[in-house]
Amino acid sequence: MQMFNYFLLGAATSTFLQYCSRFVPLWHKILLSLLAGVLFCLAGLRLPWGLRLVLVWFFLWGLVAESYVDLRYTIILDEILLLLLLAGIAYTGVTGCSWRDSFLGALTGSALLGLVFVLSKGGMGLGDVKFAGVLGIWTGISGILVTLYLSFFIGGIVALLLCVTHRTTLKSRIPFGPCLSAGAAMSFFFSSRILDWYWSLLL
Repeated sequence: MQMFNYFLLGAATSTFLQYCSRFVPLWHKILLSLLAGVLFCLAGLRLPWGLRLVLVWFFLWGLVAESYVDLRYTIILDEILLLLLLAGIAYTGVTGCSWRDSFLGALTGSALLGLVFVLSKGGMGLGDVKFAGVLGIWTGISGILVTLYLSFFIGGIVALLLCVTHRTTLKSRIPFGPCLSAGAAMSFFFSSRILDWYWSLLL
């Protein structure tokens, strides 16, 4: 029953997307509601009820919202980034995580994507650079490295599929925000397992 309530709570957050987008079609709301509901349940399975869980829910909602806006309008909203930044700072304080690790995570995320932004000559949006920095606060330095690895891996697969189906060309710009969001969610829930698997391949 508790998980069902969490699912309903996550599904209800799709109503707030009307403040992020001028118009949200009904079928978009349904898909986003299902996605947010599942993510809220996953968080509820891993964390006990409390402020930490509420902050993680906010984090997950921010990922869904930024992904949707980026897919529709190819922009990363600074307003959502600011809210995620403040919530990330609160999360670090509530959980007792290392402030140094959060700071280095933010610095690493923004620096690495900033380098891609410069080398790609605008192929990577500046909003993605800021997004990676904010995500680093939540995930820490090891988590942001996993996030970026997964993001580029997911982005590569998506780009390949779009090219094969002739929906884009090699020169087309593809929104990277959803890839960052997917990588961040996977890293947040499974980073330790992913790192253990990765090191087991090397050793």
